[in-house]
Amino acid sequence: MGPNLERPLTETLHPSLLAGDGPLVVQVHRGLRTLILETILLPWQILSEKEVAACLKVSKTPVREAIIRLSEEGLVAVVPKSRTYVAPINLDRFLEGCFVRLQLESGAARRAAAERSLEDVCNLKACLARQEKAIAAEDYTAFRHLDEEFHSLIIEAAKLSGIVQLIETAKVEIDRIRSLKQRLNIRATDRVLAQHRAITAAIADKDPAKAEEAMRTHLGSIETKVWELGENPEFWALFEAINRERPRYRLSA
Repeated sequence: MGPNLERPLTETLHPSLLAGDGPLVVQVHRGLRTLILETILLPWQILSEKEVAACLKVSKTPVREAIIRLSEEGLVAVVPKSRTYVAPINLDRFLEGCFVRLQLESGAARRAAAERSLEDVCNLKACLARQEKAIAAEDYTAFRHLDEEFHSLIIEAAKLSGIVQLIETAKVEIDRIRSLKQRLNIRATDRVLAQHRAITAAIADKDPAKAEEAMRTHLGSIETKVWELGENPEFWALFEAINRERPRYRLSA
């Protein structure tokens, strides 16, 4: 891996990372989790409690508790009395996440078509309009966030808000791999937008079977996901480079 990919914690962690509601431990967890999912904090990067706390200007207690939560999610590995580091991307968990997401979200799309209100349809169409503007402006970060919003709106229309956390937990490796692809400008925004339109149209028409099929087409089969991982040599080279253990460590505090 090139030496310029991994950035020191002092460059990536700062107090402004702590934002939003909730106790300090929630803010620390949310901030670190976001940096891991966006592959700003890379696999094998050391997370010293002392250094993280110093960068964020907080005590070590909320950092320690946040790291425990990240460890439970499989995003951080803790080796007792040795080191704490960002966990490598696990391809088995990636495929499991694809499976969970396909089953839950295709079912949610089907239910959304049956349960949706006029307001739900308006919200989906407004989100599509914002996605179009993001693509026109080549703001692909905004488009990614709007993609997340679109899927959340479908779950909301299906009146299944309780599955949001299940999906968020299941798709952590999906998000990390998607972030790597964004680094290499690997994107299919026009195709994604067209698929979003098809899903919205089926929900607006109150056609459950068509909505489910449109979502399945959008998310793709597990076999498709396996194929896509290796079809771009540049992506695969980057994946292997950052996911391979590097022979240099610092002791965690």
